[in-house]
Amino acid sequence: MEARSIGTVALAQTEAQMRLFDRLPEPYLVLDGALSVVTANAAWRELFAPDDLRQCEQWLSTLAMELRASDRRVSPVFRLDVGAEETDEGERRPRYWQMHAFLLPATPHDRALIAVRFDDVTARTLQEDEDRREKALLRSRARLRQLLVKEAGERLDDHASKVEWALATAGVGVWQVDVRSGIIDCSERCLRDLGLGQTAALTKESLLGERTGQFVANWRVLQSGHPVEFELKVQASQGAWRWVLIRGVGQFDDEGTMRSVMGFTLDITGRKEHELELDAVAGAERSERERSDAFAKAMDQFIAAVSHELRSPLNAIVSWAELLQLVADPANVARAGEAIRRNGRQLSRMVDDLLDSGAVGTGKLSMNLQPVDLGALAATVVEDTRKLIEHKGLQLSTADIYPCTVMADDNRMKQVVWNLLTNAVKFTDAGSIQVSVIPEGDYVELIVRDTGRGIEADAMPLIFDRFQQVAPNSSGRVGGLGLGLWLAKHIVNLHAGTITVTSEGLGKGAQFVVRIPALTTRID
Repeated sequence: MEARSIGTVALAQTEAQMRLFDRLPEPYLVLDGALSVVTANAAWRELFAPDDLRQCEQWLSTLAMELRASDRRVSPVFRLDVGAEETDEGERRPRYWQMHAFLLPATPHDRALIAVRFDDVTARTLQEDEDRREKALLRSRARLRQLLVKEAGERLDDHASKVEWALATAGVGVWQVDVRSGIIDCSERCLRDLGLGQTAALTKESLLGERTGQFVANWRVLQSGHPVEFELKVQASQGAWRWVLIRGVGQFDDEGTMRSVMGFTLDITGRKEHELELDAVAGAERSERERSDAFAKAMDQFIAAVSHELRSPLNAIVSWAELLQLVADPANVARAGEAIRRNGRQLSRMVDDLLDSGAVGTGKLSMNLQPVDLGALAATVVEDTRKLIEHKGLQLSTADIYPCTVMADDNRMKQVVWNLLTNAVKFTDAGSIQVSVIPEGDYVELIVRDTGRGIEADAMPLIFDRFQQVAPNSSGRVGGLGLGLWLAKHIVNLHAGTITVTSEGLGKGAQFVVRIPALTTRID
């Protein structure tokens, strides 16, 4: 590269342009196509000498190679300690540069020239070097920590092997968690107790209650300096379920920070199964005792109800019979005969219910299935109870009774309809009763709806129980043995049907729905 007297060669430019170029704050060189220096501005002449270009010659050649008008090329960072200050030791401080090259606009009379700007990147380069040294130091520290962790792990391994050897004969598994590194050391017996095949599947959460949902609480207890102990049900590798006792305690440094947690596992399957068996036996005895007490209470109520219900019609029959002996008035004879007949039928139905309840209990309730028009059957029962309904001042609606044929026992289905209808009359003080028999797909629905006292939500599960009479507490005692709905449910079940009840609450009535397969439906 030719280094002519810089600043003595003039460009074919105006004097104003040359003065502007010379005042640019960045160091600039202008080269011709042969990479000879054409001119340099004052900033470049102040910092550099012509001999300094020899150190940049290689980069200048690379930058100028095939440079086009739209190109701007940047050289790699290089060191050139021009204008650098000296350190306290007498050495020059390093200085780093980067060159930017681009073509100057040419006129028809001028040759193509290349402008090169020298950027001082010392601060950036020194910072990057400092960053690289810092990263290298961090990597070195990380490797040191890894070595320390490895050494700690080896110490833990040695300690764990000694503990495992000491506890092997006792059937106890041991484990330890390093809080800082998260390393878990677990004996083979511990893994076997927890149903795991390798330590990699083990975490401090699974060790300390993750599967029981108590990990957070257990961890807080450990951090407070107290031990934790809980039982865990796990599935062993053979598929059998086993019970394991897990106990852990925290280890703290001088500053009170928990550095590790140590603990043991113990297979308590035998003991736990024995406890569960005892609990099951105790629970069964408790349930049986509760059922026995409930049954005894229900029987007491039933006996009281039977005594009362039998005494009332018997007293009426005896009273009217004695009246007939004393008075020969034909009008009284007719009234007495009707009263005796009515009370006798009531006694007969109660006796039938008692006999049927015994038959249901032994599974000997007889059934004679044949085609029956459920609509006609319901209409007959409604007529039998019409006087009772009208005597109480209730409105009766039967507009939705349609002919519907089902396979049924005629007498048993009359018993169901009678029980539902008399039950509605019994618990309805004012309002109406509606009886419907309608086809519903493959089924026939018998619906008895009333506007009576209603049923509380808590009483719904008891409505079909034997010896139960569910009525509002404020309504007082109502007649009956508490067998009607229970018998109705069993009879409907024997017809492959269902019976359900709904009520919106006290004072809002109730609705009973019986669903029986229609005759066209096959009954398996």
